[in-house]
Amino acid sequence: MKPVKPQQFAQGLQNFLNAIDDTNAKVAPFYSKLRTALNDKRLSEMSDLDFKAILAEFMDANDGYQRAADHLSTLAAPVQLLGLKSNLVDYFRAYVAATKDMTASLETNSKTVDLKKFSQSEQDQDDLMQKINHTVNRILTVPGLRG
Repeated sequence: MKPVKPQQFAQGLQNFLNAIDDTNAKVAPFYSKLRTALNDKRLSEMSDLDFKAILAEFMDANDGYQRAADHLSTLAAPVQLLGLKSNLVDYFRAYVAATKDMTASLETNSKTVDLKKFSQSEQDQDDLMQKINHTVNRILTVPGLRG
């Protein structure tokens, strides 16, 4: 097996992070619209079309996150980063599952949200994103990775 250069891994990691940023930027306005409707207790006033658009965007985001997770899991890492990369893959796969749970909390036919499931997903996503960010920061401090 040919050793992986840190710079190769860094480029792959950057591509992964860019994909996540792109997906986050696309889904954020839809999440905000739903969160505002829930906070204001105005979900029933939201049009069916808007609710379905939110659900569709959440599903697209789930697909984007899953593609990113698949890319990350196949990314070759230098030996000194194998443990951190493994942790990052595990955390991100759990994050993907949490985003899917959020999507599953939306019921299109009745235009309702399972608030317990939705809130748990929010908390899980926040917790996992902290772990992901911490792990990425640890990876980025490894000597030779940025040079």
